[in-house]
Amino acid sequence: MKSIKTKLIVYFSVLMILSSMALGFLSIRKANESLTNEAEKALMSLALEASRLTESRIETQKKTLEMIAMIEEIKSMNWEIQQPILRELLGRTNFLDIGVVQPDGTAYYTDGSVTNLADREHVVKALNGEANVSDLLISRVTNEIVFTYAVPIERDGRVVGVLVGRRAGEALSDIIEDEGFGESGYAYMINKNGTVVAHPDKEKVLNQFNPIEESKNDSSLVSAANLFDKILKEREGIGEYVYLGKELYAGYAPVEGSNWIIVITADKGEVLHEAKQLQRGIVVFVAVVLLISVILVYLVGNSISKPIIM
Repeated sequence: MKSIKTKLIVYFSVLMILSSMALGFLSIRKANESLTNEAEKALMSLALEASRLTESRIETQKKTLEMIAMIEEIKSMNWEIQQPILRELLGRTNFLDIGVVQPDGTAYYTDGSVTNLADREHVVKALNGEANVSDLLISRVTNEIVFTYAVPIERDGRVVGVLVGRRAGEALSDIIEDEGFGESGYAYMINKNGTVVAHPDKEKVLNQFNPIEESKNDSSLVSAANLFDKILKEREGIGEYVYLGKELYAGYAPVEGSNWIIVITADKGEVLHEAKQLQRGIVVFVAVVLLISVILVYLVGNSISKPIIM
C-alpha cells in the first residue's frame, strides 16, 4: 500500500511540475514577445515622427532662402547690390554664411569669399530649378564639414542663379539630439552611403564614421555594418544589432527631400527589463503552485490509499 501511495504522489507531482514549468515557460516567452513587439512598434513610430520633424526643419530653412531669393535686388544678380542685403539678412537666419552662385558656378559669399561650385550636386540641382539640401561635405571656403541649402534664383520665369546657405555639419546632430527611446536610447542619421551625418557623439560626424567601410578592418563592427546595409536597402523598418557590446533594437525611416535616413535605437536590456521582473514573478508563482500541488497530492494520495489498506 505504501508503494501505491508513493507512486501516486510521485506521478502526480511529476505531472504538476511539468505542467507548471511548461506554463511558466510559455508565459515568459509570450511576455518577451509582447514587450518586443510593443517596443518595435514604438521605435517605428518614433522614427517616422523624427523623420517628419527633421523634414519640417529642413523645409523651414529652404523656405527662408526661397523668400530671400524672391527679393528684387537679389534677382538682379548684381553682387554689389546683393552683398549688403544678404549681409544684413544673415544675422536673422541660422546660416553660417549666405552666398550667390552665378550660372557658371562662381560663388560669392557675404564674408568676401569666392569659390567655384559648378560641380557640386546641390548647385546643379538648384540651377535646374530644384530647391534642395546637400549631403555633408568639406567646404571649399572654410575646409570644415558643412551641409548647404540651395534654391534657384528666378527672374522672368527662368533660373538666373542660385542662393546658397551654409550650415555647420554638427547642426544636424542638434536637430535629433532630443530623440530616442527610453532612458538609454538615442537617434542618429546616415546618408545613402551609410556614413553617419548626425549623432549624439559629434566626433562620429566629424570623422565621417561608416561601419560598412570600417568593418572591413574591424570585426566588431560587422553587426552594425549588416544593419546599415539592411537600412540602405529597406529605408524603412525595424532591425537589431550589437554595438560596443550592447544589444540594440533600431527603427528607421527616410527623411523626405534628402539623402538621409534617421535611426532610433533602444537598448534590448531596457526593453526586456519588465519581462525579467515578470519572469521572477512567474518563477515565484510556479514554485508556490508546485509546493501547494505536492501537499495536495500527498493528501489525496493518503485519502486514496487508506480505504485500500482498510
